[in-house]
Amino acid sequence: MIQEMIRAFLLIFIAEMGDKTQILAMAFATRFPVRKVLAGIGLGVFLNHGLAVALGSYLSRVVPINTVQIIAGAAFVGFALWTLKPDSGEEEKETKMQFGPTATVALAFFLGELGDKTQLTAITLAADAGYPLMVLAGTVTGMIATGALGILIGKKLGDRIPELAIKILAASIFMFFGLQKLFQTVPAQYLKAYIVIPFICFLALVVFLMIRSLIRRRREGIRSDFIAKAKLLHDYYLHMKKDLDNICLGQEYCCTCQGSQCAVGRSKEIVNAALANQEWHDPSAYNGDKNGEKPFDEGEVLDSLVDTLWLISTVHDEQNLTVANSIRNQMETILLGQPMGEFREIKSYIDEVGKLDAALSERIDGMYRMRKPAEERVINIGSRISNIYLVEMQEGYLLIDTGYREQFEKFGKALKKKGIALEDIKYVFITHVHDDHVGFLNQLLEKTDARVILHPESVERLKAGQNSFKGGCSSRLAWFFCQFMKLFGKGDHLFPPVDAPDRYIPVTGETREEIEKMLYAKVVALPGHTKDSIGLLFDNELLFCGDAAMNGILSLNRVIIWIEDLEEYKASWNKMMSLDFRKVYPSHGRPFMKEDLEKYAERLDRIRLYPLKTA
Repeated sequence: MIQEMIRAFLLIFIAEMGDKTQILAMAFATRFPVRKVLAGIGLGVFLNHGLAVALGSYLSRVVPINTVQIIAGAAFVGFALWTLKPDSGEEEKETKMQFGPTATVALAFFLGELGDKTQLTAITLAADAGYPLMVLAGTVTGMIATGALGILIGKKLGDRIPELAIKILAASIFMFFGLQKLFQTVPAQYLKAYIVIPFICFLALVVFLMIRSLIRRRREGIRSDFIAKAKLLHDYYLHMKKDLDNICLGQEYCCTCQGSQCAVGRSKEIVNAALANQEWHDPSAYNGDKNGEKPFDEGEVLDSLVDTLWLISTVHDEQNLTVANSIRNQMETILLGQPMGEFREIKSYIDEVGKLDAALSERIDGMYRMRKPAEERVINIGSRISNIYLVEMQEGYLLIDTGYREQFEKFGKALKKKGIALEDIKYVFITHVHDDHVGFLNQLLEKTDARVILHPESVERLKAGQNSFKGGCSSRLAWFFCQFMKLFGKGDHLFPPVDAPDRYIPVTGETREEIEKMLYAKVVALPGHTKDSIGLLFDNELLFCGDAAMNGILSLNRVIIWIEDLEEYKASWNKMMSLDFRKVYPSHGRPFMKEDLEKYAERLDRIRLYPLKTA
């Protein structure tokens, strides 16, 4: 009897780790007291699984027990595969009906678990149980425990949750019970080697492919809703707590803390309650009239407002955003003298702010764009053969390299299709001076006011109008390709010389900090392919490496086809591997994960350079 309860508890507890149970629990815990959330989970799951257990118990009376056990075994194998299925990443639908906290949570969980694998598991367990009520007790307590752990994980652990290991463990338990039950109940004539071995091999292949898919998604940074939302909320509350401490003028100015009578003090109380999983209760009537008299740092208040707007726009979850909207209203009171109305979407919000303060509206618009993840701000205007990247900035765009000179017209048409004007390009970042990277730089400078950020050595190379032939090809394949290019008149590697010192911002020890602040990115020296090679690192996520690496057809092991200085090139690979980032954006070929650099690094020692005769 107790064994059936424990078994049901463990299966449900492990199976629901990282599932929508924890997402919902975490979301509700930001709005309602934890005890009411757990009570609601218990009630909703009791009703849901009660139906499941009743159905399972009924099936055991009308269907032969051996047949039920075979079905149960197959179901558990199916549940194992279901557990390994990648999450869709779609937002869970939430009930719009609002009752008390417990009833609201109960209804959400009752509806949310209909047809889910846990309800089907409860049916399967009950169909083979001697004590169905103990199965019900085990599944309900398992769900409550999972929800409680979800709240704790969401607030305390953030992105350190071993999601993949949990999925594999849960799938293993389902698979073990499923196969055990099948081998115990399937008729002996079907348990022959020529049937069992192909079945096990097929199952192993399916499991392998699904786990490989999960590993690939993890390497590429694709996370489940649970992990993503938990980290997002956790980071937001901690970040906001720090920001509010910076904005607060302290008792040196106020003499005594005014608490909820101050927009900043009120926001602090809201955040502290959220971090403690408590519902915030407004202790008194609020009069924000005096906030405008306090010399709060407008830039820091605006930064906190934009952080909050980005969270609201990203989460799309009314119940989970009560805290964020309360903080938003406090920041609006400081900046505008009044809170704004309901937030629908960012464009209409910025338009509404513009009616009160046009300048502030423009600042919010620019700062909000920069809150988007770097990968969402990248546009490739070129081709995979020769990439031309545009990166959305607070004002306009940053262009990373140009293509060949004959590509300028095509580049302009591609911009027009994206609704981007040439004049929107405010900066050009030159990773190095080669004809496929600076070919139409002159034309671009004639049509725009863009400033050019480049290595100091690039200045003289731009005047030359020709690639340097120092060094050699990194493989025989690359050498043959260069010889082939000569046959088509492309062997000289010429480009229109550029001499525009008044438009240059060279990267030096004195200018680097200002440049990085301007671009919201770090400049990384990556010599080797050329002496003047530099890259850009955004948000410790994306590295635009120029030709320090390559992912094109002629590239072997992600190595570029031309290297000026092999030792410097190897040192640059070591530098790239030491940096904290996720994905490489090369100038040639598709982006690839940082792990590829580590995978092929040992092969750098095998490179031999094959010089080209220029005469």
